[in-house]
Amino acid sequence: MFAKQKISEAVISCSNLLMSGRTTEYVLPTLEAALPEIPSIADAATRRIFERCIAVAIEQIKVSDLRSAGLILNLIHNLPLDEEAKKVWDLDDFLSTELLTFLGHHDEVKSSGQIALFVCAKLSDQL
Repeated sequence: MFAKQKISEAVISCSNLLMSGRTTEYVLPTLEAALPEIPSIADAATRRIFERCIAVAIEQIKVSDLRSAGLILNLIHNLPLDEEAKKVWDLDDFLSTELLTFLGHHDEVKSSGQIALFVCAKLSDQL
């Protein structure tokens, strides 16, 4: 499986499970297996977002804060992982949909403001 596909599938599938309030023996190992694939993301800003957000989600899972972990993964699940995807990715849609959804649940995510500001700062590095 291609590295970027592995990352994308891990983030999406784990986010879906966690957002539904479920975890399995599959979630933590899947996210941990995605971490070594992150260097394959060419864009430095996107790479840093995935490094930090997946690491924070893993920490949240380890303390059984599944909803928080799911919301963090949901925030980044649609970010472009390569130049081809970046060409069709819509920043305005991200800001009005993914970010607003995340912020709408700020009370359910530890350090939600820091995470949102980090993601926005890294995205602004791409402009």
